Amino acid sequence: MTETALLAVLGVMGSIILTLLGFLTAQLVKLGQRVRALEHRDRLSWLYIRSLIDYSYRHSDTTKYPLPEPPEGWLGETKE
Repeated sequence: MTETALLAVLGVMGSIILTLLGFLTAQLVKLGQRVRALEHRDRLSWLYIRSLIDYSYRHSDTTKYPLPEPPEGWLGETKE
């Protein structure tokens, strides 16, 4: 192989590697955002479950004492 062909092959391979690294970085960022959103929803779920447990220990009549409302954002869709 000549020097110019070798440089061309190295240039093409370098471009492919940089493109793959950019794609993988973008995927990792999206995954990190999704994990954070799911962890936030999990924390809200635990807070809501805890309030329902506290409610069940204090009140037995759901008509006189309505169930506690879920936390803000709990019923919303997760961002994916």
